[in-house]
Amino acid sequence: MLTRPEEQHEMSIENYDGTDGTSGGPGQKGSIDTPPNAAVKGRSPRPVEFENVVPWPEPVNGAELLDALVRELRRFVVFSQWVAELFALWIVHTYAFHLREVTTYIGIESPEKECGKSTLLTVLSHFVDRAAVSSNISSSAFFRAIEELQPTLLIDEADTNLRGKDDLAGILNSGYTKRTAFVWRMCYDTPPKGELEDAGRAAVAGSSAGRVARYSCWCPKAIAGIGQLHPTLASRCIVVQMHRKTPAENCERLKRLDASELNRKCARFVADHAAAIGQAEPLIPQGLTNRAADIWEPLFALADLAGGRWPELTRGAALGLTARSHQDSPIGSLLLDICLVFTAARANRIFSRDLVEGLLHRGPRPWAELTRGRELTEVWLAQQLRPYGIKPRTIRICEQVAKGYLEEDFMDTYRRYIPKSEVEALKAEVAKTP
Repeated sequence: MLTRPEEQHEMSIENYDGTDGTSGGPGQKGSIDTPPNAAVKGRSPRPVEFENVVPWPEPVNGAELLDALVRELRRFVVFSQWVAELFALWIVHTYAFHLREVTTYIGIESPEKECGKSTLLTVLSHFVDRAAVSSNISSSAFFRAIEELQPTLLIDEADTNLRGKDDLAGILNSGYTKRTAFVWRMCYDTPPKGELEDAGRAAVAGSSAGRVARYSCWCPKAIAGIGQLHPTLASRCIVVQMHRKTPAENCERLKRLDASELNRKCARFVADHAAAIGQAEPLIPQGLTNRAADIWEPLFALADLAGGRWPELTRGAALGLTARSHQDSPIGSLLLDICLVFTAARANRIFSRDLVEGLLHRGPRPWAELTRGRELTEVWLAQQLRPYGIKPRTIRICEQVAKGYLEEDFMDTYRRYIPKSEVEALKAEVAKTP
């Protein structure tokens, strides 16, 4: 039976048994049905089950469905431009993700607490297909739950609960494409009957002493946290920002939320258009990177099938939200400022000390967060540039010899990593200068 996260805790993934045989010895067994503290509290294991949504009895107009979802979302959450429309599309996508090769991740960031992230995830849990909410999750519970349940995963408190969990971060990074969304583990439990023949379940091989199991970690995910998501994970997400609502912005209480009709309409729309969703090759707007295009493509397919205002609106949202997520790119702003220092010096080479001095005079910029409160030094600058293949070298300027940089070493990196939004902002700034 499907229960909501605020009603029964066992729907939260953090209560799945992490001792699933992936880290123990022979004979050690576990079940996702057993909360880890069940033995302590004397509770009986309770299975995690989802209610199958019964499709709406009549055909559903896609544009009207998406419009209705937007209206319902805005009753309970305050959104900035395009974000409510994004989540309406994503809700439908959770019913259809298995038809595509890529599933869409959404990253939800806020500058501080009480900006509505948890409320948003709670609202989404009523609308998405097979919602599983977690604010504390282990890697073993993560892939076991996805393999068993094929849920829509809603991860809260990512700023604290993903910190230091490199294995979980790696699983998240790979889990948005169907072909790469697998983890391999050694298990010592008995494989279910017929598992070898079931290609949709874990693939197994081995002996009675143990077996190798392949688990899927592919499902739609929304990941919320304070501050910015790790850059590698953020690059696989459509990133949106949440902020505290003003006194003038009012939202209804969640107890008035009833998503049952819209859930059924989502299921009917996807069922009626399953073949078209799976085969769609929607037009990708210019300006999106390959990865951004991959992440948005499932939503473009749904928007095109819905028709009306949605095809144009969705492509505008993709360009707008992608530009917005890049406009505060720390490394992009650093590279742009380096370019400006070279330009101001009217030189094609510069000493490291002079480049640092020039950057310090640029005032507060997004790249300052990379320093984490430390002093900007030549060593720090070299550390930031090294991943891009840019290293200081011994150079001569007039009669002086010291460590520095050649402008030609930056040119390819400028083209690849300075966001268009940074360039446009610079043009606007120059235009305002008398």
